[in-house]
Amino acid sequence: MADATTGAARAEWRTIDELAGLVGAYCWVEHRIFELTGAWATRPGVSEEADAAGGAELRVFWAATSRRHGALAARWAERLPVRAGVDAAALVTAPAGPLAGALGTLAAEPDPGARTDALVGSVLPLLATVYGAHLGTASPVSEGPVMEVLVEARRESAAEVRGGTAILGAFPPGSEGAARLRAGIEQAFEGTGVFPAVRPS
Repeated sequence: MADATTGAARAEWRTIDELAGLVGAYCWVEHRIFELTGAWATRPGVSEEADAAGGAELRVFWAATSRRHGALAARWAERLPVRAGVDAAALVTAPAGPLAGALGTLAAEPDPGARTDALVGSVLPLLATVYGAHLGTASPVSEGPVMEVLVEARRESAAEVRGGTAILGAFPPGSEGAARLRAGIEQAFEGTGVFPAVRPS
């Protein structure tokens, strides 16, 4: 809801279940990014041609990205609402909708340039948009610890996008595979539960 004086989004209260659902989904997505970039960094069989065109730099980028998103997943796990009789780990699940499938397709993409293009051109910016939408409606009173992670995650995402984009300059211009992946990821974010519209109760 907008403030009548400033026009800015005004924070509203979310129920503990709504917040748990969001934080659990964030934790899942960050852990999935940790998994797939870690797998890319250690996957054998990257061609000599790809290595010559910046593949070695990509491996370093993927490894660093994996570490950062693993750390973010851990921070989200620490912020899962704790209630008697509720298994916090059970809250870490893929959000309803097509996002899990789209990230699975991205994980299996054989072209290192295409998968990195989709990661830095779609996944990370879209996730940052989700975090920004949440941050714009979060209550500092009830969601202060969550807001800390939202700010950190958005800052790190911007740095990753800049770094990944610079490395991609060594690869051929966007391929058909990259465009297909990006379109699928964008559709998945649009069609997945709380993403990208994060609404307070």
